Amino acid sequence: MFNKILLSFISLCFISLLFIDVGDLISERIIYVLWPLGHVTVFAFWSALLILYQPSIRNAPLFKQWCLLTLSCFALGAAIELIQPFFGRSRELDDLFMNYIGVLLSLIIFTRHSINLLFKAGYFIVLSYFLLPAVTTAYDEVKMRVEFPTIASFDNEISLTRWKADQALSLVTSKQLPDAQGKVMKITFVPRKYSGVALRYFQGNWSKFNQLSFDFYNPYEQTLSVTLIITDKHYDKGKPNPQDRFDKVLKVKPGHNDINISLDEIKQSVSLRQMDLGNVAGVDFYMYKLKTPKYLYLAPLTLQ
Repeated sequence: MFNKILLSFISLCFISLLFIDVGDLISERIIYVLWPLGHVTVFAFWSALLILYQPSIRNAPLFKQWCLLTLSCFALGAAIELIQPFFGRSRELDDLFMNYIGVLLSLIIFTRHSINLLFKAGYFIVLSYFLLPAVTTAYDEVKMRVEFPTIASFDNEISLTRWKADQALSLVTSKQLPDAQGKVMKITFVPRKYSGVALRYFQGNWSKFNQLSFDFYNPYEQTLSVTLIITDKHYDKGKPNPQDRFDKVLKVKPGHNDINISLDEIKQSVSLRQMDLGNVAGVDFYMYKLKTPKYLYLAPLTLQ
């Protein structure tokens, strides 16, 4: 009796996670990669309960078990997707697929019937494919905290996921770009009203430091104008206001540009209020109204 009560309680906890917003508790990037696996876990748990404790399924032939679990999965999954918008969540058809991955996991592990080894191998290859982004992102989240006060490094491809960009980002080494100082990030600015990159995942408590330092390499013969925008968590992205953020035009000369910006300057530059250096939320680089594409190379950003 106690086991059934405990399992029922766990089930209620699991189903509540499909409707609540945990964005304030966990990094948005971690949520993005782990959320599909949450569906796998929840439906694997529920399917395991049916296989282990529901006699009509536990004692059924393998094909009937599969049919019953499949019907249950898509019926419950569809119902959840229809209800979610009433809890501030959006419908996602991909969630139905991830639910089914969880069902198959329990069927493979808990059924009393034998399952073809090739099917099992294929399944776990697919599951590993979905697990890999979560593992690498979790690694980079830990690395991001260990490296601080470096707020953006470029050691591997996963570090690029700390950024949002309108064009693909890439890593460049000193072999590819002889003037590069270690690995740098290649930024592509394209002809449009504005084009650039935004650092969104980093340690935001800058209150104990004096300056932000980084290096831009400009491969062109002319000086380029790049606008640096820094915002804190209080900035309203829905109503952009230059007076409510740090906004500075950088003149990036040909070759290397060692740029150092005083945090006191950043703090005092917001005319409507004082920048909250304990909760910095965004570091953006933009170029405006270009006539041709431009490429710049950015070295790691460090606080000093």
